[in-house]
Amino acid sequence: MARFRRFVGFTVLLLVVLGCGGPMLVFPGGALSGEVVTEAVEDWSFVTASFVDLEFRPDDPYSVQLNYVVKDGNLYIDAAEGRCWFDYLRADPRVRVRFDGNVYPLTAVLVGRPGELEGFDEDRFVYRLDARP
Repeated sequence: MARFRRFVGFTVLLLVVLGCGGPMLVFPGGALSGEVVTEAVEDWSFVTASFVDLEFRPDDPYSVQLNYVVKDGNLYIDAAEGRCWFDYLRADPRVRVRFDGNVYPLTAVLVGRPGELEGFDEDRFVYRLDARP
């Protein structure tokens, strides 16, 4: 009976994760769902979420939830070596972020290598997320 409950619990969790239209907690997702906003955002200070949903690889979408920083109105993420999504980001800087159901197409621009920028982890690469040209 306990085995059956674990199976049912796992199945329900799997269905929730697959149906969420993006990442969920520690589970990566695919393409982000939501209303696509094409107007450039000049100031990201309105964002209050704890995490950002970030999508990589436009041809084969892969998305994760991670921390972000808004500084002087700009949106930043920091990436550590060894994460598969960091390799995706280096291969193709086109990303999409989702806040409050809105999806923003952006470009990740490397602005700092490990230890270069104050206020970010010493071992991280720092990317500013800019509007796509």
